[in-house]
Amino acid sequence: MKKINTICVLTVLLLIFSCKSNETASEQDTEVSEQKPKIETLSLTFAGDLMAHDINYKMKNYDLIYDDLRQLLLSDDLSFINVETPVCDSLPMSTYPCFNVHRSYLRAAISAGFDAFSFANNHTNDQKVKGIEGSIQSIQALQKEFSAASPTRLLYYTGLKNTVDEQLCPVMINHNGWKILFLSVTEILNSYDASMKRLNYSPPTKKGRAQLLENIKKMRKENPCDLFVLSLHLYEEEYKRTVLESKKKWFRQLAENGIDIVWAHHPHVMQEWTIAEIERTPLPTEQGKTEIPVEPKNCLFMYSMGNFISGQRVKVQYTNPDYYREYTGDAVVIQATFTKANGKIKKNIELKPFLITQYNHASGPIVKLFTKEWIETLPQKEKEYFLKRYELMHAYLPIKKNKQAARYKNNFRGDFITQ
Repeated sequence: MKKINTICVLTVLLLIFSCKSNETASEQDTEVSEQKPKIETLSLTFAGDLMAHDINYKMKNYDLIYDDLRQLLLSDDLSFINVETPVCDSLPMSTYPCFNVHRSYLRAAISAGFDAFSFANNHTNDQKVKGIEGSIQSIQALQKEFSAASPTRLLYYTGLKNTVDEQLCPVMINHNGWKILFLSVTEILNSYDASMKRLNYSPPTKKGRAQLLENIKKMRKENPCDLFVLSLHLYEEEYKRTVLESKKKWFRQLAENGIDIVWAHHPHVMQEWTIAEIERTPLPTEQGKTEIPVEPKNCLFMYSMGNFISGQRVKVQYTNPDYYREYTGDAVVIQATFTKANGKIKKNIELKPFLITQYNHASGPIVKLFTKEWIETLPQKEKEYFLKRYELMHAYLPIKKNKQAARYKNNFRGDFITQ
């Protein structure tokens, strides 16, 4: 576990046999030790959208964005984020409606601890084919850069295609004895020109979704794994905080066909998350006649992760903190811990949701752990606003307040759920 300062615990088993010279073999005391089950844990952290309006990419020091969450992101096994912009150095940086940033913007996210990047969303082809090719070049160059500096620091990405003929293709992450299949798909685009064939697009139609389910079943069969993570950019209305029943049904269908974690985006505001018990369709044996029984398992549904960082709440509505756009500046980072015992994944998933907020620092928007302790450090006007925002976020999200179990070392605080 852990990306930095890995602590290796060496277990020494001592077997002591004592024997008296006058005793027979049947009289000797023998120490018998039972083999304990091999326990392996995997901690995955999921954030929302990494956006880049002009107020973001004009910052002189991008590292400031992440300073308050850096230790959290570096203390897990893998951290995931949705890159909602092309990353092309050969094009100028650009804000809404057609985004683009340079490699340095993504480098700061990696340095802060993000390892796994979802690239399929409605802004992926904002800069057409050139932007997609630039994004591929950027992430591959950063993979080489970070692995050269530290051979154990590996980066992963999905959602982009090298050619127009390439099919939906997940990436397999092998990490500390765990196999995580990772796929990024978008159901919505801003441009449906030729460049759409260079990213993982799946139509939000009945036929399109049926095909995606078939693809997922095939991927799961061809790529045996412990967990299958799907980053899904949804075809739905933005800025809505309520989860539609049709969306809940769609997520269950995805899980029934092989997805263990649905990590969703697009509304730019946080929606609830849940752990759902799923029974998967039994798998055929090699002969195709009998069936292998499949036990019910828990799957994690994150219906919308909102913005991790953006410029959507630069002009703060201090007198109207419940204004719908104010929700674009607050979100949750979810840390999920999975456990294997003797190679079998346990049903329970341990969740730690960390409430975060965007704060307009003098240098530009930065991300802060959204705690009452931090709110108390603010000037009165900001204190009143953020205290109300804190209450509003707790009012509609499944967050438990001030749980001691969720306190991270060095005063990191969050909220703790196990299901």
